Amino acid sequence: MARDVIKVFLVQLRMKFPIFQNRSSQDPEDALGRMDRAVHDRNHRLSAGLSVSTEFEVVQGALVLTQGNGKFLRIKHVAESSLPIPESVATGCREVVEGRIKEVGAISQLASDLAEIQANVIERLKCQAGRYVDRVLAVSLADPGVWDRDFDGKISYSSFSDAAKLAEICGVSVIDSYPSRDLAVGGTGKTLESLPYWMILADRNSKIASQSRFLVSIGGVCHSYFLPASDGLDADVPLIQRYPTVGVSFLEKCFEQQFPEVDWNVRWNQMYVDGLLVDQLLRDWQQAVSQSPDESTGLEIQLTEVTARYLQKNPDQICNVVKTGIRFISEVCVGKLVPSESKDLTPDSSTQVVRQFRIHDQVDPPALQSRFLVDAPKQFEPAFLNQFSQLLGEPQVAAAREVIDGMGDLQPVVAAVLGLLHIDQMPANVPWLSGADCQRILGRVNPGRPSNWRQLIRAMADFQPAPMKLKDAI
Repeated sequence: MARDVIKVFLVQLRMKFPIFQNRSSQDPEDALGRMDRAVHDRNHRLSAGLSVSTEFEVVQGALVLTQGNGKFLRIKHVAESSLPIPESVATGCREVVEGRIKEVGAISQLASDLAEIQANVIERLKCQAGRYVDRVLAVSLADPGVWDRDFDGKISYSSFSDAAKLAEICGVSVIDSYPSRDLAVGGTGKTLESLPYWMILADRNSKIASQSRFLVSIGGVCHSYFLPASDGLDADVPLIQRYPTVGVSFLEKCFEQQFPEVDWNVRWNQMYVDGLLVDQLLRDWQQAVSQSPDESTGLEIQLTEVTARYLQKNPDQICNVVKTGIRFISEVCVGKLVPSESKDLTPDSSTQVVRQFRIHDQVDPPALQSRFLVDAPKQFEPAFLNQFSQLLGEPQVAAAREVIDGMGDLQPVVAAVLGLLHIDQMPANVPWLSGADCQRILGRVNPGRPSNWRQLIRAMADFQPAPMKLKDAI
């Protein structure tokens, strides 16, 4: 009898309070299921981000569920999709970037072909949105673009994608060309990922934000970031720091030159496990870095030559070169993040690393526990996670993709955040990193179909951005 009364009460409760109807028995690990339940709330927004890899190998997309606006933006769940770019299109795009194709017709055709691939990725994301497909506000697009420097050093940028065609095909408004506005105010247009990284990965606990986070993005050139904790109430831009360092490109180029017939992408982690550290090779690389200025174009050539000479003498020690190379790159990244007066690339111990990391912060060191995040391609990720764990010890080392449910690659999520910052009328460039004279709202909008365009306009009109200082508003 009591059980029947309880059942009747629960039925009446669900009828009276619809929020209980959102609960279901779906797999708790299913990010899309949680996205489906959360999007019932009109405080949540759906948007998409697209990124094109630097070598035009793949188009990656992310469907992002967010809550809040501006500095209070929080990313809840991510669903991703990707498609490879056909070799003919990829080769043509690379030739345009390198300046070997200059005919307007050929460039326009390549941009159109690329837009069709991007539209297919968007359609996949729209399928994942399910019945909420009409709630997707906009698609934010980031591509390598075409860069040029004229005789007096002025940098120019042109987006390579056909955003207008993309908006027409998919019906959703497209926001693109973020570097152009930063360049217009004196910036370089090349550090725009810094603020989105902070919004995605930093400790932004609204009650107590105290955990420093450090991100190392592994690639041909590595970039290390300091992401300060913030509750979002500070008026100014957080004091994000960004340090470029040597990446894996010198190892890849050397292996391609020495062993052109071997596909190394599937073997990096196994070679790292099988290899041994070579102290002399490590010292030779360190000496090359100490003799070359930061971001020197000749440094990569010098490191490649040192590696090639070693392999010519010891052709059977490829695994040792990989192990030592990953150790060397990790040490240089840590050396940039650790503010030390010593010229040594690494501190003496992991305890010293943690103590020096805390110099970045103004909070009391005993209350601080740093977290170290690594964003690396899949073929490198386990090796670099292991190496940073060995070097750092105390800070919690983790893959950056583990911070957000469903996130696989950071780049399309970064693109989505740039688009949301445009919608929220929040400047996205960091002047001391890009060299810009002031902060500006980045991007341009290519309207989609009328219904989506009106929805986007309403979303922008409903949000009241935070007050700005007079000097920043002018």
